[in-house]
Amino acid sequence: MKIGRRQDRTESIVGPRLSSGNRVHNENMKIINLLIVLLTALTIAGCSKSGTGNTSNATATPAADSAASKPANTPAANAQPAAKPAGDSCKDLKLAGKTFISKQSFPIDFEPFAGGCFATFASKDEMLDEKDVPRGSTFHIFKGGKSVFDLPDAFDGQAACWVEAVSFKDLNGDGKTDIIMAGSCLAAKDSYPSNAVYVNNGKTFTTDADANSKLNELKSAKAIEDYVTSHLKTFF
Repeated sequence: MKIGRRQDRTESIVGPRLSSGNRVHNENMKIINLLIVLLTALTIAGCSKSGTGNTSNATATPAADSAASKPANTPAANAQPAAKPAGDSCKDLKLAGKTFISKQSFPIDFEPFAGGCFATFASKDEMLDEKDVPRGSTFHIFKGGKSVFDLPDAFDGQAACWVEAVSFKDLNGDGKTDIIMAGSCLAAKDSYPSNAVYVNNGKTFTTDADANSKLNELKSAKAIEDYVTSHLKTFF
């Protein structure tokens, strides 16, 4: 009976010690597992950041290359060279007894005087001063600073007449540029329109006083153009 009690006591003592050791072991394993989980999480996070950074760099490089390969879309980059005027410069032209009217003189790029200048002059005797309207207006073709053709009188011999506007247009569709002149003449109390069309025949310019008389109520080059294109048989 005594031996049996010792065995029971021994088992009861050993049993709790083994149980306590297991608990300690289990706690240690939990801590180790937790540390492993944390280390794994940190490793994954670091790899993720590194991968994101590499992807960003890989994407940015082609974009930079693309931007460098394309010209900048700026006004300076897209600007085109300024067009040079056709023909002579139409500056400081001279005729004896005449005043050059630069505002009504233009380079021309059409035949039969391509590369020349349509030049307007006024009479020094008829103009009151330099600020006066260009009375006694006459029209000429210049090349190389010299007159090469004098256009017929646009005012059919009327005195105190001057040009108001000039335009250039192929009025009858024959491929030749004609000249339209809108002008005025001085009456006793006021001025009145006096207009003309110079027809380009391929060799020179001609005008018809009777046809021009149909234009005398019109007050602009555009109005003259519209009338002529509607009455071609009168002028061509």
